Amino acid sequence: MSSSDVKQTDLQRWAHRFAIACTGLLLFMIAVGAMVTTTRAGDTNPGWSWRFWEWFTSWWQAQGGRAWEDGHRVIGTVIGFFGIGLAFTLWKAEKGKPRRWLGVIALGLICLQGVLGGLRVLVVSDADVRDTVLAYTGGGYDVELRRAIKAMFHGVIAQVILSYIACVVVVTSTRWAMPWQAQKSRDAGLSRKLSLLLVPLAVGQLALGTLVRQTGDHVMWHVGGAFVISTGVIVMLMRVFRFHATHTPLRRVATLIAFLLITQVFLGVVPWMLTQGNLVSSDPASTVAILRTAHVTVGATLLMLLSVQALWLHRLALPSDGERSAVTTAGEFEHSLRTRLHDYTVLSKARLSGLVMVTVAAGYFIGSPGKPNVVVLLATMIGVSLVAAGTSAFNQYIERDKDARMERTRNRPLPSGRMTPPHAFAFGVVTSIVGLAIVLLGVNVLAAAMTGLTSAIYVLIYTPLKTRTTLNTLVGAVPGALPPMIGWVAATGGINLHAFVLFAILYVWQLPHFWSIAWLYRE
Repeated sequence: MSSSDVKQTDLQRWAHRFAIACTGLLLFMIAVGAMVTTTRAGDTNPGWSWRFWEWFTSWWQAQGGRAWEDGHRVIGTVIGFFGIGLAFTLWKAEKGKPRRWLGVIALGLICLQGVLGGLRVLVVSDADVRDTVLAYTGGGYDVELRRAIKAMFHGVIAQVILSYIACVVVVTSTRWAMPWQAQKSRDAGLSRKLSLLLVPLAVGQLALGTLVRQTGDHVMWHVGGAFVISTGVIVMLMRVFRFHATHTPLRRVATLIAFLLITQVFLGVVPWMLTQGNLVSSDPASTVAILRTAHVTVGATLLMLLSVQALWLHRLALPSDGERSAVTTAGEFEHSLRTRLHDYTVLSKARLSGLVMVTVAAGYFIGSPGKPNVVVLLATMIGVSLVAAGTSAFNQYIERDKDARMERTRNRPLPSGRMTPPHAFAFGVVTSIVGLAIVLLGVNVLAAAMTGLTSAIYVLIYTPLKTRTTLNTLVGAVPGALPPMIGWVAATGGINLHAFVLFAILYVWQLPHFWSIAWLYRE
């Protein structure tokens, strides 16, 4: 069966076309944005008109760096309209199917990118916006540093959005809709994991590149990251050509990645040698400016292709012990993916982690002496919830045999066999480390220590006591009552009597909660 034999509705075809248009325009916008950074043209138009049609006339009349900056905004506006088209057509074309949300997510990401771009400009040019941002993000950083940080996020998020919409292009294509004879082998598992690992590594490398371009410093970090990601990509390519080359999509994507990797190294080294480390070029037509812009554009393209490769590998390369059949349709793959995502929500106890975020936020707002620092609040909520997710994974890893004997828990990912114990343990390690790092770097040491203590009490003390004494609930209520205290510490930097009052309120509330569950499942 060929792709030409797959029947699609008009709306499905239009959704695919809109996705292609968004991808192409995003790549073009990234290239123009790279030229704006290379020539330091970002301040040539410090205003930000909410009447977006004025950008077209401004761009048409602009000269020099102003043309690049205004052109960047014009392209972003056009992408917004195509994003609306993608969201609408995909929603109508895939009625009742989860994939219809892909377009809505894409539109949301595009809007987020536009907001970040606008804030980057207004934080310098508009005193009211600047004062508001300073009030809600703390006053410890200078305006220039804040603008550089926003520009870094703005640049990296654009590349992530590009990769996401490129995957939407694949998923909405007739080639994806074909039934494929997937390859089952023992080598597939490692290839799939490596392909997924390379995506966040590539994002990190692009972030380091953005840091270098915005600050002119930390070049060796970027060079070291290039060595790591290049090594990983080479290993991945060797595995694809050795074990998975029977499938045309994998072979073609791998060939493109190999070519662009060589090109990217050349584009990174040559401008550095020509300028002896000078990162700024005032002439957009200069060879160095063009090479540096191409370096950013090719880097974004590599991330896009690595994401597409990971998607195809998970469709076409299956572990030999997997449950999926060798012949897979798009529907079967997407059902398998939904099942895996659901397993992760069960493993992490997503609803409980969400409740933890609420209690952390409550403690923060109660303890905040003035306007809340939104950055610190988000870092606390996200970091603590990630540690809570990791703690839940450790708990289910330890209790997997007992869970298999109880009707209430036997369908969890581990006792049901849908997930292996090493996989669940690795998930717990990664989420816990990332969460602790976020709290440590984004909040303070005391909040990070309390977050780690909460996890340790739950896993090392409460979990073993469950089968030894009925008084375990008195211990289990401690980690449940610590999150509002962590929020208080994040807001104030210390612990006082008020923090212990918050702890006591939640501690006492949990006891009847636990006893109610015990009574409900007493049999």
